[in-house]
Amino acid sequence: MFYLDKNPRYIIQFIKKIQSDSKYANYPMILFSESREYLFDAFFQLKPFQSVLLPITKKISNNFIEYIDFYYNMYKTSYKKTLELNYSSCSYRFQIDDILFAEAKNRKVSICTKDNLSTELPITFQHFLELIPDNTLIQSHRCYIINPCNVSRIDKNSNNWTASFYNTDKKAYISRSYRQSTLNVVFAYMYRENSIQIENYPMIDMYYFQ
Repeated sequence: MFYLDKNPRYIIQFIKKIQSDSKYANYPMILFSESREYLFDAFFQLKPFQSVLLPITKKISNNFIEYIDFYYNMYKTSYKKTLELNYSSCSYRFQIDDILFAEAKNRKVSICTKDNLSTELPITFQHFLELIPDNTLIQSHRCYIINPCNVSRIDKNSNNWTASFYNTDKKAYISRSYRQSTLNVVFAYMYRENSIQIENYPMIDMYYFQ
């Protein structure tokens, strides 16, 4: 979301730079302005976007809400991020939603997916971290990366916390330095999917996300 009126020329150039990056080229975008002229100018220079003429009336507000809902539902139902790795001998392609966790093993990375299969990749753990799409997998341990949306339970009954996943008995470790950040992200996914008030959720010895 961008407000054009303070410096429209600079903002439009900034957006053009963002949209030239394939990673962000098709991201939904909203431009606010009190000037129709600024919005028309942006229309001829930028990729498609949603324009909002200020001040916001009740009708514009309703259209704006519908626009947000449309893209949010499209993201949830049809848009799936992928992880692609290409090497001289073979190529790998994973749907992020299908990944449960990844583990560092002997200077390689083993990815465990929903089908209970593990795939070993000829890549270092650090390099793998750099390839992960934004807002998807998170690091929970110096040797583990987990998919927070697939976590069914976090067991903190011992010094070594573990994350469990749906439809498998495999687990991933959560180290002390990553405990709070892991809990925060898992709770955020739980809240988004189930509309549960996180701040009222009891902090007990065993967390269940069913």
